Amino acid sequence: MTKKKKSILIAVIAAAAALAVIYFAVSVYYQERYLPGTVINSVSCSGMTTAEAEAALIDESDTYVLTLVEREGGSEEIAGSDISLEVTFSDEMDQILEQQNEYTWPAGLFYEESVQVESLVVYDENELDEVLESLSCMDEKNMTDPENAALSEYTEESGYELVAATEGTRLDEDVFKAAVAAAVAGLQSELDLAASGCYEEAEYNEESEKALNMLEAANRYVSTTITYEFGSSAEVVDGSLISRWILVDDDMNVTLDEEKLTEYVAELADTYNTAGQSKTLKTSYGTTVTVPGGNYGWKIDQESTLAALSEYLENGEDYTGDVVYSQTAASHGDTDYGDTYVEINLTAQHLWFYKDGALVVESDFVSGNVSAGNSTPSGAYRITYKQKNAVLRGQGYASPVSFWMPFNGGIGLHDASWRSRFGGTIYKTSGSHGCINLPYSAAKAIYNSISSGDPVLVYTLAGTENTSVTAQAADNSSANAVVDAINSIGTVTLDSSAAISNARSLYDALSESDRAYVTNYSTLQAAYAAYAALVAQQQAEAAAAAEAAAQEAARQEAQSQAQTVVTAIDAIGTVTLDSSSAISSARSQYDALSDTAKEYVTNYSTLTAAESTLAALQAEQAAQQEQQQQQQEQQEEQQTQQ
Repeated sequence: MTKKKKSILIAVIAAAAALAVIYFAVSVYYQERYLPGTVINSVSCSGMTTAEAEAALIDESDTYVLTLVEREGGSEEIAGSDISLEVTFSDEMDQILEQQNEYTWPAGLFYEESVQVESLVVYDENELDEVLESLSCMDEKNMTDPENAALSEYTEESGYELVAATEGTRLDEDVFKAAVAAAVAGLQSELDLAASGCYEEAEYNEESEKALNMLEAANRYVSTTITYEFGSSAEVVDGSLISRWILVDDDMNVTLDEEKLTEYVAELADTYNTAGQSKTLKTSYGTTVTVPGGNYGWKIDQESTLAALSEYLENGEDYTGDVVYSQTAASHGDTDYGDTYVEINLTAQHLWFYKDGALVVESDFVSGNVSAGNSTPSGAYRITYKQKNAVLRGQGYASPVSFWMPFNGGIGLHDASWRSRFGGTIYKTSGSHGCINLPYSAAKAIYNSISSGDPVLVYTLAGTENTSVTAQAADNSSANAVVDAINSIGTVTLDSSAAISNARSLYDALSESDRAYVTNYSTLQAAYAAYAALVAQQQAEAAAAAEAAAQEAARQEAQSQAQTVVTAIDAIGTVTLDSSSAISSARSQYDALSDTAKEYVTNYSTLTAAESTLAALQAEQAAQQEQQQQQQEQQEEQQTQQ
């Protein structure tokens, strides 16, 4: 080592020794003093003895003031003298000194060690409460509530956005008083109320999951577009309308205002329902009349429409189409009945049936008996349904008809084979119970072309009354011949086929006008029905007999097959180890049987018992063989060892 290096080494050692001496000397110094960085109840006691620290704490308490830093730039002070604040000392100050490690004094040069002595500071709690209650920040008039994040006003461009939560200045009194008490006990010079959590905060701010979910739900609703079509008109439900239906509760849940939705659907019904409203009709006379009331027209099913609307909105599903109707009409607009309808002029006792704008049937009729109080009511109605061969019943009557087309409760269109004349003024004294009585041919023609739901427009029109009737001579030889042929059928039996066919051939050969005077046509229809029923009954009886014979043959075959298995099972006898083949054969034969044949195997339980016994014998045999094998192996092992 060179002389220079030795000199450097000596200098380093000397410096280290000097530092060590200084370190230990300072450590000894801090044996009786608080380490650097020591703060007791917010008062720096670094390097002080216990007596010096106590004096510093007393000086601090004598002039102590706590400054409250409030929101919106406000501040207030609480002086120690206002609450009789003072410090008292016990052995805790000495304990702090004893518990410190003087050899760690260098750390105190860089880090502060804060110590809180609970019993050091005393004050009058009642005086503190009085001071707090007198503070401006505790005045209810100066407190504003925090507000949660909220939805902005809806705009077509952006939908909804979140409005940030506001802080407010309302104190949580319990938290505030506890924070002040802790600050006073620690001789803190300042207390930031916001940083200390003394203010009530909004439950949901703009970053809360609840608020974000609220925004998403609201925008999902208003992004939906529902278009209800009413012919050439349409009603659009979009964000501008949906936004008026949005409700948000205190927990940020977004719902739709059911009351407003219901009101909207009711407004649609008020605007577009036409059922029960009067109709304007340009009659076949060229005159325009007003057809009152009735039940024909559009009718919105408000409950179902509301449910569907709610579902579209909940799912964020766009929709274009109809509302839900409980009743529909032919078209939208002023003439909702379209161009297929029955026009009935009660004054003229005449009707027209138009289909797709073309005249199909025109006929006189007889309506309700005016003198008996059974007048047919005017109005716009709909064909409820149609039925062949119905019996119309009421008090004191039962009238069979071939074609029944009700449109107003029990009032409808039908043939009236018992009448020989239609039109004129018959209805005034000899009319129906309210129905529209028609010649057979007219009723049939209407029946064959009309559909359920088609409109029936019934009205009166002054000046169109016609006193003439479409009477034909009662003595119509062709019609009378058919009447006689029908009457000759008599009681229907299986031998009535020729008589029925003859009457039908004669009827079919008549003209449409002559057919109207076959007054017993319903008897022919009834004969056809009765004969068809007898033939059907005969066929059913023959089929039943054939089925019974087939079932008996199948039963006998099943019994025969089962007997073979019964014999095989009986042949098993007493079960031994040698019975395996017989049992297996009986089992195979049984399994091959049909389910029906198996029901006739009366000794099946004998087979299952034999199988169980054989299985037990085989298990016993196997156990004996295993035991013998083990004994043999043991003997061989013993011989090997010898």
